[in-house]
Amino acid sequence: MPIPGRFRGSALRDIAIYGISTGLAAILILAQTRVLWRALTPADFGVWALADPLMLPLASLILFGIDQAIVKQQRADGKPLSVVVGALLTATLPASLLCLLAVGAIAEFAFHLPWTSALLLTVGGEALILTMQTAFRSTGATVPFAALLVGRNLLYLALLAGMRLTTEPVPLSLGWVFTMRGACVVVLGLIAVAALRPRPRVDWAAYRDAIGYGFPLLVTTFIYGISDMTDRWFLADFSGVVAVGVYSLHLKAAAIVAQAIVIPFGLWFPPERFKHIADPDRGHAFFKKTAIAVALVCAYVSGCVWLARDFVLPLIAPGIVASPLVLACCLGGVTCLALSHAFNVGLLQPGQTAKNAWCTLYAVAATVVAAAVLVPVFGMEGAAASRLAGGAVLVAVTAMYSYRVEPIAFPFGRIAAYFVFAIAAARVIDPIEPARDVWHVSAILIEWSVSMGCIALVLGLRIPRRGYLLNQAPPSPS
Repeated sequence: MPIPGRFRGSALRDIAIYGISTGLAAILILAQTRVLWRALTPADFGVWALADPLMLPLASLILFGIDQAIVKQQRADGKPLSVVVGALLTATLPASLLCLLAVGAIAEFAFHLPWTSALLLTVGGEALILTMQTAFRSTGATVPFAALLVGRNLLYLALLAGMRLTTEPVPLSLGWVFTMRGACVVVLGLIAVAALRPRPRVDWAAYRDAIGYGFPLLVTTFIYGISDMTDRWFLADFSGVVAVGVYSLHLKAAAIVAQAIVIPFGLWFPPERFKHIADPDRGHAFFKKTAIAVALVCAYVSGCVWLARDFVLPLIAPGIVASPLVLACCLGGVTCLALSHAFNVGLLQPGQTAKNAWCTLYAVAATVVAAAVLVPVFGMEGAAASRLAGGAVLVAVTAMYSYRVEPIAFPFGRIAAYFVFAIAAARVIDPIEPARDVWHVSAILIEWSVSMGCIALVLGLRIPRRGYLLNQAPPSPS
């Protein structure tokens, strides 16, 4: 089904809708975390903090990466969206159902989870809604995408709050928590399928093409999911699940940057990348502008969250005391993830996607080594430092591999200097006045905004009108 014209718009409009919708989703997720912080026991909250981030990687796993290929088949191959989605959903049903059975068997017999059914419902629903969200954004249908994203989180929050009011003061069980999440994504995913009206048909050639393109990206996503959990697993082993729960609250605060920047950018960038790679300069001007904009915005928003931590974190979990070092490292990890997307141009080309997995493997190795050394000694601070170490490696190796395929002269030195000066400015501003209420937060953020503007001007770091090309021509993909 072609997407109606009213769902299409300019790049600025699309980014604005992505940003607003993910921002609203972030607020709703923080509200969900607040409800769960009060509704679960400390031990169950720690288990939830370990299990909840695995839902999306598992959903991607049972799809074998075909969701990643929707953008490619619709944008690069020029197929109608309803045909692409119908063929891929039909072809993946047998393999996806077998994967769900395998996940259920492992959860039941290896981990003895009492809420295996809720886990399967959630993973299956997440897979369906992930496919539909990718389908909408592949054609720039930002409005239905936003409705799906905000709607699922709003419905989940309403169910959590209603259940909490019904059962208080008895704590909620993890089974009910994941059952409600699964029900939300299944219902809204089916509504999205009805709205898109895909054409079910068996097209094994399209399915093989989708797996060939998307499976390496799936492996990358899954490996990154492991990397994202490594610090928590080490922390759970050495400090217990209660410490993991407290640590996850710092990650939730850092996720404000992810929801405001990384996720909207990750949604918007892949289709735009396919469009601009055909520019006369192979999109170098566009890619450089994009990377500079991401760096500027990430540094600024991360500083805002860090300086306002004593105000923000108690909003998520009343009574929690923020750790400046832990939050700083978590924010640094999110920023590294954003920059790895911005610097990655060459590895999204057909035939190059497998190299993304290698980049992520290097990051996993760095995280594991750092966590093994630091967590036993420093606890949460060590876990946060290992996350930052993995993020730094991810940025470095992704930029290097992408440069070999598509050499773009990003201003790496000036971007790095910008972050160094931003960190120094934040350290100077932080002790001036405690940011624990709205007035102090406002004052300190004004100081921060002025400082960041001055640093950008001094370094000459701005979004240029022209891109910078290297003298040599880009090599053909090998």
